[in-house]
Parts: sequence; structure tokens; C-alpha cells
Amino acid sequence: MQISAPRIFTTTALATVFCAQAAWADVTANEVWSNWRDSMTGFGYEISATESTEGDVLTVNGLAMSMDIPEEDASVAIDLGTIAFENVGDGSVRVVVPENAPILVKLLDDTETVEIALTMSSSDMKNVVSGTAEAMVYDYAASKLDLVVDSIVVDGETVPDMDIALTFADFAGRSQTTFGDVISSVQKGSIGSVSLIAKGVDPDSGENFDVSVTGAGLEVDGAASVPTGDYSEDVAAFFADGFAIEGSYSLQSSTMNVNFMEDGTPGSLAYTSGPAVVGVDMDSEGMAYDGTVTNVAMNVASPEFPLPIDVSFGEMGYAFAVPLAASDEQQEFGLTVKMLDLSVSEMLWGMFDPGQVLPRDPANLLVDVSGLATVAIDILTLDDDSPEIPGELNALNINDIQLNLAGAAVEGAGSFTFDNTDMESFDGFPRPEGSLDVKIAGINGLMDKLISMGLLPEEQAMGARMMMGMFTQPGEGDDTLVSKIEVNDKGQVLANGQRLK
Repeated sequence: MQISAPRIFTTTALATVFCAQAAWADVTANEVWSNWRDSMTGFGYEISATESTEGDVLTVNGLAMSMDIPEEDASVAIDLGTIAFENVGDGSVRVVVPENAPILVKLLDDTETVEIALTMSSSDMKNVVSGTAEAMVYDYAASKLDLVVDSIVVDGETVPDMDIALTFADFAGRSQTTFGDVISSVQKGSIGSVSLIAKGVDPDSGENFDVSVTGAGLEVDGAASVPTGDYSEDVAAFFADGFAIEGSYSLQSSTMNVNFMEDGTPGSLAYTSGPAVVGVDMDSEGMAYDGTVTNVAMNVASPEFPLPIDVSFGEMGYAFAVPLAASDEQQEFGLTVKMLDLSVSEMLWGMFDPGQVLPRDPANLLVDVSGLATVAIDILTLDDDSPEIPGELNALNINDIQLNLAGAAVEGAGSFTFDNTDMESFDGFPRPEGSLDVKIAGINGLMDKLISMGLLPEEQAMGARMMMGMFTQPGEGDDTLVSKIEVNDKGQVLANGQRLK
């Protein structure tokens, strides 16, 4: 069963509101509850609850929310139990949930029904709402918050031997939310540590599993605008009506340990990482993501592989930005991928190089490209089956390409523009014009080593050297080759001035 991303996002947003608090201006308990109810209804949920007021406290009993998801022929229902809203007397409202609050989540599609019973526990959670009915501020904090899965029932049958718990420690934050046709929020928060433990027996295979995940030093800083209403059948309208998200998420360290059984044989995975950061910026005009994780070490012991797999790298990162909206103007795009200081264990090296012929230097990969494109059709409205090309490629900048592996290195940089009126010179592809400079170091030495190891036949190495001779010429230093690949305005391809096409 799959739930669409917008629905997951809205449910998460509601969960964030569920754990919130603040401290300025004038707002009442009735206004806070009314905004909660209206927001949930605006996201497409049906709400049921019983309200009662005694003194300064508004109590909402039997709070339940449900939604049909037509595109997936499914539905989701969440029972949140009892929540109280207390007028504090200084213009703010305290939101009170039981120290042990039961939550029931029901997922239903055309194949199965799943019921997940959870308990949310915290002895010192503080939730205060302030501001105004139109712009509320939530301040929240707790030294510890536990979310424990009490049971999972599939089609009336309880899944046995299942132990799942999520724990947050030392978390606090502030979220300011403005209500209307578009709900806008600005959030800033931190979590000292988070841990997830999942143990049990896979109901399909009958094999044991044991998973633990931890993270420390989580920081969140972001802003989001989410239009209310049902957009389940029109994602493009969801963006056009004001959806936008921008923010950064950072983590100081993380670990993951997995132990499992496969056909009666044990296996394991151990992962650790240092500081990591993720950034996102998305609206109807474009989408951009970037992320970096450092000091990663991973060990995998698989029943299907005879040796442990030990891999580490100093840094892995990615970034991309693409336009989404149609425009007559050229728009920028970009892509960056990097993996630095990649190393594997000597045990793995020894499988194919027991004589230590190849250098064990860490490997590096860097690809950094950018360019310009004209988008003819809004990307969000594209039909997956449509053969129509949604735009034109106008320019491509190869800012940097680097690959270092086993003593050999390749570097490249260049730029090209594209003539979309000439689709004949390159067989249906717009004619490029520009150049690419390439430098290759240590490749002949690497081939000699591979030949001596019996991994590369001499005739294949000879063919590769002849091919390189057509495109390259000697550069400065031993075993260094350089090449300048050019495409001129006539569609001719040249390597170091020699015409190839």
C-alpha cells in the first residue's frame, strides 16, 4: 500500500502542529481548536469529535480524522483520542495531551486492511500557542518523547513478535503558521538525538530481523506554503495554487545497525556517518535539492557474498536544479555529483589483486555540469506516455569532471551551445558548438598493471591505446595525454585540430 507524497506531507504537517506551542499576543482555546479543525478539513480530512468546555479548558474527545485517496483506491483514518486546549490567561493557549496518548492509524486499500496502534508518551511536553487566530505561533519542547507501536493488525490478524519504538530526546522549536487558502509556516527546531528500534519476525519469510537507527544533533530551519483542498487528482494545480517549500536539515552524526536472517543464514549491515546536510527549494517555477554526508563507513556481511564488504568515503554529495514552468526565456539547470576518498578494505582488494600490483589510493569522482534550457511545457503537467519533447537544450557547461582510480586520473572541462534548428547534423540531436578539454594521466601504467595481473588481454589494451592515439596527444609529464575535442559551426568534429567527422 502506498500513500502519495502530498498526503504524507500534509499528515506530517498536522503531526507537527499536534506537537506544538508559543508565547505572544491574544488567541483563545476555541480559536486554536477551530484552526486545527479547519486546517485538517482543508487538507481533505473528515473530522469527528465531541467538544466540551469547563472553565478555561476546551476538551476534544474522540478526535478522529479520515480521508479517501481515490488515485490509490485507498483510505486512511487516524484516531488521536483526547486533546485539551487551556486558556492560560496571558493571551496564550496551552495544548495538553495525556502523558500516554493512544493513537490508532488505519490504512485500507483494495487488497488489505492495516491497523497500527501506537502510544505517544512524554512526561514533560510543553505545548503553548500564541499570536492571533490568523497567525499562530507554536512553541514546543520536551526532554523525551516516545512513540511505541503496540500492535499491527493485518486483515484481522495480529502480526506477532514485533517491537517498534521511536524516541526523540531534548527537542524544542518554534513554528509560526498563517492560515488562509494557503497555509504558510516558518519553522526552526532542534532534536538532541533520535533513535528507532525495530525487532521482530518478517511475516512473509518467517526470518528474524533487528534494526536500530540513531541520529544526533538534528537541526531544521525551513518555510512552507501548502494550499488547502483536495489535489489528489491534480498535482499541477497543487503547485500552481501556492505550494512551496524551502529549508535546510542538518545532522551531526548517525548510525544504523541491521541484523537479519536469510534462508537460515545470518547477515548484517553496520553504517556510521559524520555531519550531513540536506537543502530543498521547490515551487511551481523550479525544483532544487542538495545534500552532503561526510565520514561514512559501511560494513555489509551478506549470506550471498563470501567476504564482508567494507566501504568508506570522506564525502558524498549531490545537487541538482531544474526548471518546472514553461517559459519563452532560457532557464538555468545544473547537476553536481561527488564521491571523495572512497576506499574499500584490503580483504576486498585481495580478491582480485593479491599481489598488490595496483595502488590502494582512495578513489574520487566529481561531475559538475550546468546549462540553459527552454521549457515548452509545464513539467508537472507532462503525461508519462507522451512522446513530445518538453523543451530545448540551449547550452551545456561541463564545469568540472574528475575521476581518480587505481593510479589513473581523468580531468575535463568545456562548454557547448546547441542549434535546435539543425537536427540533421547529429541525427535528430540539436547541433552542438564548442569544445571540451580532457587530460588523462597514468592510464598506460594502469593498463600495463592490468595486463600483468591477467585482467586485461594485450590485444584489447592495444586496441584501447590505438583509439586513444586518435583522440589524444602527449601532455606534460610522464604517461600524460591531453585532448581538445571541438565541434564547429559547420557540425565538424575535431580532436586536437584533426577532423574526425
